[in-house]
Amino acid sequence: MYSKILVPLDGSQLAEAAIGHALELAHGNGAEIVLVNAAQDSLAAVPEARINVSSLQVYAGAIRGMMYLQEVANRIRQCGRAVQCDVMEGDPASAILSCARKENVDIIVMGTHRRTGLSRMFKGSVAETVAAAANRPVILVKEGVEAREELAKAA
Repeated sequence: MYSKILVPLDGSQLAEAAIGHALELAHGNGAEIVLVNAAQDSLAAVPEARINVSSLQVYAGAIRGMMYLQEVANRIRQCGRAVQCDVMEGDPASAILSCARKENVDIIVMGTHRRTGLSRMFKGSVAETVAAAANRPVILVKEGVEAREELAKAA
């Protein structure tokens, strides 16, 4: 049913919980897992600070992101699943949507922090933005919802 499954990761345990669910979906049909991480430019809101320091921060963030994704990818490969990694520049929601288009994935499986109140107002909801804008199915994994035990170990 699915040949490519996108799993966005931000380094949190909640985001990694989506891996077990993606592996369940991939289990029966040999789907490839695509991991993505967003390298954000944290100085974008301060234009006068964008003197090359910003570019270095994005580059360093991309290297950290790729090292993290490779660690996760190695765990997934131990489950016998094909996996590729991609670090995209930009805000998380845009990076996820861009990667989904670029890789032509069939479905996005991601964790949701389920922010409320002020936290949601200031940080927004990446999962909600992706779910609303994606032109493919999105599965949101809530905190505490575990995949089957043998597949969750990869997460």
